[in-house]
Order: sequence, then C-alpha cells, then structure tokens
Amino acid sequence: MPTHRFFVLGNQALSETTVRLERGAFVMVRHVGGMVRFNMTPDWGPEVGPNGYARSDYQVHWRDDARYEDPLTGWHDGHAGLLAIIDGRPCFVGAKATLCSQQGGALLLGINDATPAAPLRLANSGGFEVDVTVARPDPRLAPLLGTWVKVGETPRRPGAPELLLMAFDLDGTWRTLAPYDRERLDGGVIREVGSHGGKDFVKLWSEAHKAEDTWELEVTPKRLRLRRMTAEPVEQVFDRI
Repeated sequence: MPTHRFFVLGNQALSETTVRLERGAFVMVRHVGGMVRFNMTPDWGPEVGPNGYARSDYQVHWRDDARYEDPLTGWHDGHAGLLAIIDGRPCFVGAKATLCSQQGGALLLGINDATPAAPLRLANSGGFEVDVTVARPDPRLAPLLGTWVKVGETPRRPGAPELLLMAFDLDGTWRTLAPYDRERLDGGVIREVGSHGGKDFVKLWSEAHKAEDTWELEVTPKRLRLRRMTAEPVEQVFDRI
C-alpha cells in the first residue's frame, strides 16, 4: 500500500496533498508527530494532539473562541484536531481514521478550528505530521472500515461505557476509543473476517486482554451489529459516524 507523508499547518484551515482518490478507494490518515497550540495571544491556549481539545471542555473553558463555529462540532470532534476533506466534506481524523471516497477527487487535510490564522489573538501555531495510505481492501473487510459510535448494548454490562467509539482501519487493526477525548481504550488485530453457516463473523485479537473474541456481525453502510459468540453473549449496536 503506497504511503505519503505531509505536514498539516496549524495556522492554516486546509493543507493540500498530492493524493487524488479514485471512486471507491479507501484512505487511511494517521498522525505520526507534532502538536498544535491554539489561541496564541493573549492567553496562550494549550497544545493539543490530533484528537484536539475535548468539545465539551472547550465550550466551557474557551467561550470567546467557541463563538466561532468549527468545521466539525460533534461531541467527538475535538477543537483544533486533525481533519480531512474527502468528497468535498470534512471528516474528523484524530489520531487515525479510515475513510472511503464515494466520488473520487483530491484529498485535503486540515485543522478543526474556525480561526486558525485570524483574528490573531485566536490564531494557532505548530502542526501535524501525517501519513496517508491509499488502497482497495479485501471486499470482506471493506464494509467494516471506518469509525462507529455505540448506540446500544444487550445485556447492559455493569460499568460498560454508554458512549464508545469503535474504529476498523485499513492496516488490519481495530480500536475502541473513549468518548469526547478519543483516548484509546483497547485495540488489536483483525484476525479474520468470514462466513460460517450462513452468518458473517469477525475475529478480533485484544491487546489489553491478550485474547481473541469471535463476533457474529451484521453490517450495512450506516449500522453495525456485533454479537459476541461466547458462553456469555453480548450484543452491541453501532451507527457509522
């Protein structure tokens, strides 16, 4: 899979790349270094990584800045985090994301900040170094790729987070992420995607638990349903972000 490296300027809304996507191509964007500091003067805002400043905290702590509407304002879209423009629309990337181009065209990278350069007191410094990988994955894996938000769980496990993000990426890995700040909770390798007895399944190796779980899956463009095939079954339902 060809990989290209780019630097995304913190004080620029969008940075061009040399990548043009074919229709139906998948692209993985991965942060490899760098920080962005927002609000250079007079208060010197904090430095943030690619996940940005958690949206809920940002609206409380930086009210003057929050008067300007960022390109993405969802609860999972951190201020001054890394984003991509694909098919003409902004998509939050954070530390890593896999996206699919339905139309084809140029890939742009940018900062999720309405005021990256002006007014000066709210401008940014720094930037993100980013790797971009383009490929057409195995057709069995392709429907899973992307980022999903959990909308239901049965039975409800004590202590399980109500909000949870789950990502499947082009490099054959998966991750679960905490809400708001997208902190990585668990992850590992996608061992296998296949079918047995008329039902689709995915095998996921967990780095945190040092174990493999097999999940029965149903996936559509907008919804993912996972059922863990163990003595203590659990079903999780996700919507695509």
